[in-house]
Amino acid sequence: MLYAYGMKGYLATIGLIILAVIVGLSVMTVRGPKSPPGAPVCPQDTKVCPDGSQVGRSGFSCEFSKCAGSSPVSLEARIGQEVSGLGVRITPLEILEDSRCPADVMCIQAGTVRVSTRLISGLGEAKQEFKLGQPITTEAEEVTLIKVSPEPKAGVKINDSDYVLQFEVTKR
Repeated sequence: MLYAYGMKGYLATIGLIILAVIVGLSVMTVRGPKSPPGAPVCPQDTKVCPDGSQVGRSGFSCEFSKCAGSSPVSLEARIGQEVSGLGVRITPLEILEDSRCPADVMCIQAGTVRVSTRLISGLGEAKQEFKLGQPITTEAEEVTLIKVSPEPKAGVKINDSDYVLQFEVTKR
């Protein structure tokens, strides 16, 4: 009889342990995963996208997520030529720097291109300096100088009128 009572106590203890594990897992599942240390708590506001959907803020910088279906537009322009797309107008004004490595030379650095432009968006008009591959963000768009042609060659100067600048505009 004592053996039977001891066995019941043992089974009851095992049952309580299993129950505690199940409750613990349930609580962890309801709370969700923990944010990494140092992660910001973003405001819970939303942005209305052009299609009427809404997106919230995310990431360490708490920027709004990109709207679905906001495919980028590629625009090509020459110095002095205005191009437009997605409500943005871009006019390249002058090449400030072209330090790209010539195609026929081996360099230790790739270099870059900097271009002065006039940028007109929903916020108004501003003179902006674009650097190859680095986006400029407005309230509603992201604009990036993504390609510059022609490629430089050693000993050959590229005239400003020969440059073709490719910009990418994306709605945010």
